[in-house]
Amino acid sequence: MKSVSVPCVAKLQCSGLHNIIGTKITYFCTFMKQNRISALIVILFIGVVSFASAQRGSTFTKPRFIPKGPYEYDTTNTEKGIKLAESSVGLLTREVNPKEYRIGAGDVVSISIGTISPLHYSIAVSSEGNLVIPGVAVINVKDVTLDSAKKAVREAAGKIYAGASVDVSLQRLRQFKVYVLGAVAMPSVVVATPADHVFDVIERAGGILDTGAIRGIMLIREGTSEPEYVDLQRFLAYGYSEANPTVQGGDRIVVPLRNTKDVISISGEVVAQGEYLYMPGDSLSTLIRMAGGLLASARLDSVVVVRMRPQGQDYDEIYLDLTQWRDLQFSDTSLPGDIALHTGDRVYVRAIPKWNERAEVVVDGEVVYPGRFAIIPNVTRLTDVIRMAGGFTEQASLEDAVVIRVSEMKIEDKEYERLKPLPPSEMSKGELQYYRTKSREVKGVMSVSFPDLFLRGNHDNDPVMRNHDSILVPIRNVYINVSGSVRRPGRIMYQPGLKYLDYINLAGGYGFRADMDATLVIKVKGDQFPADSENYTLEPGDNILVLDEPEIKFIDVFTQALTIAAQLVTIVGVVLTIVRLQ
Repeated sequence: MKSVSVPCVAKLQCSGLHNIIGTKITYFCTFMKQNRISALIVILFIGVVSFASAQRGSTFTKPRFIPKGPYEYDTTNTEKGIKLAESSVGLLTREVNPKEYRIGAGDVVSISIGTISPLHYSIAVSSEGNLVIPGVAVINVKDVTLDSAKKAVREAAGKIYAGASVDVSLQRLRQFKVYVLGAVAMPSVVVATPADHVFDVIERAGGILDTGAIRGIMLIREGTSEPEYVDLQRFLAYGYSEANPTVQGGDRIVVPLRNTKDVISISGEVVAQGEYLYMPGDSLSTLIRMAGGLLASARLDSVVVVRMRPQGQDYDEIYLDLTQWRDLQFSDTSLPGDIALHTGDRVYVRAIPKWNERAEVVVDGEVVYPGRFAIIPNVTRLTDVIRMAGGFTEQASLEDAVVIRVSEMKIEDKEYERLKPLPPSEMSKGELQYYRTKSREVKGVMSVSFPDLFLRGNHDNDPVMRNHDSILVPIRNVYINVSGSVRRPGRIMYQPGLKYLDYINLAGGYGFRADMDATLVIKVKGDQFPADSENYTLEPGDNILVLDEPEIKFIDVFTQALTIAAQLVTIVGVVLTIVRLQ
């Protein structure tokens, strides 16, 4: 095969199966030779990509993660979490305690000797654990505390520089490798420092998978085969620091898969109900703490632990009085009456009956502060609620204000429901009268005279409020509505002293087919009167209905009257809407 010479491209010599690949590469090389500008662009692109790839290298080994099955996770968020965790390498959660911190290979120690010409050294501890101080000594500080190392350095320097002050401090923490394995996003080798904890290192490996357990994590120290068991659940739930130990060089952290059978559970009045992986040594206080603690509504004198018997066909109930636990549940002291739990135990924390049960009423319309107001059922009165709402506005119509008791609206009138589908011709006289009366009735409206109560001070009918009661105070109506067979139906400004005939005349007079003897006055709250009756007084908001002269079936008159009545009681619909929002 003919070779093609291109700068930075080797000659290809292919045979057999490689001829196919060689032919493709030869074609590519020929194209690049004939298109030098394109070739330069391609080479430049390859160079940029290679440079970028090199820059992405880090001290963390990051094998490519291949999601498995239903627990595939969000790789974008995982990458962000890893970067954040990497940036925290070596950050201290608290100052180093010289009496606890043990020196190791890689630690950098700062030494200052106050002679005539002060000496300053930054010395890294060698792999053998030696601290080599120029002109002073070689001191082995492997696995000794920082406090002991300071004393050794001062003693050695004092022999050479008698009377000189010697200051020793830890300048930089050593770094080492920790293996993170098991059910983590990216099992890998992670760089850590003595200030890092198990939780920090796991986060740098992408965090625990959904299938992984946060209890019973194995921490295997270098040179040992017996693991320590780490309980991150207790650390995350209530900050138990001993459940999140620091790491050491060569540690192996193995996150096991979550065990769905060896569990204990808690339900009821705790912050986080649910199942928790059981670990030997778990107690009732451990479970309650992992569940975020007891709620204020918890009834502590009868907490129940349900424990299955060994045969698995029956169970025992253990009743406990934990009254003393409320203020001690997150303390370091042992809790009185604490008991050990067994795998499979279920804990129930009941609620105090009617704990913090809120009763409230809704006030809407022409009051200063419309809204919901808390009440004491059967104690708080209507006047108390109006006072809480700031009183009435100047536009309030007390004559039309109503109190609606939602609980009574739900009471079904079976006789009325039975008559509703029947035509009037099939009803008896008594049934017809009953149906007409109930049809005009606004369901749930209480009989309260706001003018008597609030203007005239008659407190004989100041009802006590119940939960979900509604109070509606409409705006003052200044019109009389004239409808039916008149020349110009509509609203006419109310004028005190005018009779129904005056309003009909203001509406243009009777219509061509009007029945002058069949005129109704329908009051704001639904009551109906013949217009020529003396049992009513015209008030703002009243309706005057003029019927037609020809024979009209009762159902037509009745329907028209009910339509007007329905329009008048739309307040019920408004209030119901408000109540449903609760």
